[in-house]
Amino acid sequence: MNNIIQKKKLQSEKMQSMLFWLCWIVYFSTYLGRLNYSASLTEIIRAEGFDKGAAGLIGTAFFFSYGFGQLISGILGDKLKPHKMILVGVLGSGICNVAMGLSTSIWQMVAAWCINGLLQSLIWSPIIKIFSDWIPKNRQKSFCININSSVPIGTFAAYGITAFVVWKFQWRTMFFFSSFCLAVIGVIWFIGSRKIEKEVEKNGVLEDITSVSNNIKQQSSSMGKLILASGMIFLCFGLMFQGILKDGVTTWIPTYIREEFNMESVVSIISTTIIPIFNLSGVYLASIVNKKIFRNEITTSASFFAICAVMLLILRLYSGGSVVVVLILFGVATTAMMAVNTMLVSMVPIYFAPYGKSSTASGILNSSAYIGGAVSTYGIGVLSEIVGWDTTIFIWAIIAVAGMLVCMAGKTYWRKFAQTSN
Repeated sequence: MNNIIQKKKLQSEKMQSMLFWLCWIVYFSTYLGRLNYSASLTEIIRAEGFDKGAAGLIGTAFFFSYGFGQLISGILGDKLKPHKMILVGVLGSGICNVAMGLSTSIWQMVAAWCINGLLQSLIWSPIIKIFSDWIPKNRQKSFCININSSVPIGTFAAYGITAFVVWKFQWRTMFFFSSFCLAVIGVIWFIGSRKIEKEVEKNGVLEDITSVSNNIKQQSSSMGKLILASGMIFLCFGLMFQGILKDGVTTWIPTYIREEFNMESVVSIISTTIIPIFNLSGVYLASIVNKKIFRNEITTSASFFAICAVMLLILRLYSGGSVVVVLILFGVATTAMMAVNTMLVSMVPIYFAPYGKSSTASGILNSSAYIGGAVSTYGIGVLSEIVGWDTTIFIWAIIAVAGMLVCMAGKTYWRKFAQTSN
């Protein structure tokens, strides 16, 4: 006997595309309202006289609150209307960016950015929930892959625009600009999501999103049992390592470039914009490698951790060479981490949709990534001051190897779970 969950899905491809692009521009806008700090970090340190540890603390406050908020957001996304949560997150983030631009001390900035993290955490998991609720099953995976393109493009825009604003104006101006963008996109989301909700209610068609045997349901219906059955604990550790190597490293690359190559703040920020161009390919490379070679999201992630480790070891040996080569190596390493993020944060939660837990799973996994980012944003600044950049980069390579190993440890659990969820 089968227990079938039914949801109304959007049938119009036009409306499906509209929903995708609304979600894309919303998530893109969050990067303008969060990475503007990372992109401005070098200039803030120079202009305000902060030391690297104190400046890193502000980014850490964001990542910790964002990571904690993901746990709450994931659970709420399965219980509340996700499109309303997204609206609160976008508009609230805009207000926090205004507060950041007006802040005059480290602790004011820590408070503003901490609240920003909590509000931005209301966005990602509800987007995954919306895809699993409103998009037909045969298109869900492609939507979850393609939405990830907003991350490197948003990163590129944040760093590029910040470099221009810092050059022409000052770092505070970037936060006011970001708040304006978030306000506009919040209004667009409010109008567009209401239109789509009415379309689902009026013309949506019921679709069997899964047919899972009662046996499996009874064994795995609670989130705790799902975590054990899927090997999610291994994925969480993998994502912590990924967060260190993607968000933490990306935050400090402009500072590394400025210190190692004696560049001006604006030049180091501009040079870093090459990295998100690389990262965009990681979104689609992950999908291709998973589909054509491994057919297992966890094994695919392990392979990209291995690539990252190799790039970082080469970077360590090459330290002090051409800035172009250094940026390429950073680009490939962080692209590999973008691929891991695509697999574990975007693809994996869809397998929990049959149990009504896609948002919760997304929240847990994304939280793990940002815990890693939180630890490293502060830790890398302190570590680089104590042991220098060469040793810091070698430690990054060790972390990449650890990520590969934990993914390999969880691949068997995941293969069995994925088979029962399809």
